[in-house]
Amino acid sequence: MNRTRSRLIRYLITHGPANCSEITAALTLSASTVRKHLSVLCEAGVVILGSGMYKARRDMVERELVDLAATFQSAGSDFRKRGTDDFHLSVKAFHLNEGQPPNA
Repeated sequence: MNRTRSRLIRYLITHGPANCSEITAALTLSASTVRKHLSVLCEAGVVILGSGMYKARRDMVERELVDLAATFQSAGSDFRKRGTDDFHLSVKAFHLNEGQPPNA
């Protein structure tokens, strides 16, 4: 996720609903940058706009985090399933003692 969008979401979760100028001042970003990123977050459904105030949807943020974590876990499990016959992928390659041959 974009760092600016992450900051916006964290700000809204921590401080509650805020308007664009409050967010701009708090995060020391330009108004156009804040509006652009809030627009993207609203389109994604992570942030909602009501009565001029932006609010983070915690349920959507948490769902995105769960999906992201699952992606990383899946990638990690794929890596762990690889055979250790390949020396460059084995755990042994990370624990070699200096001066000893790889098969020691």
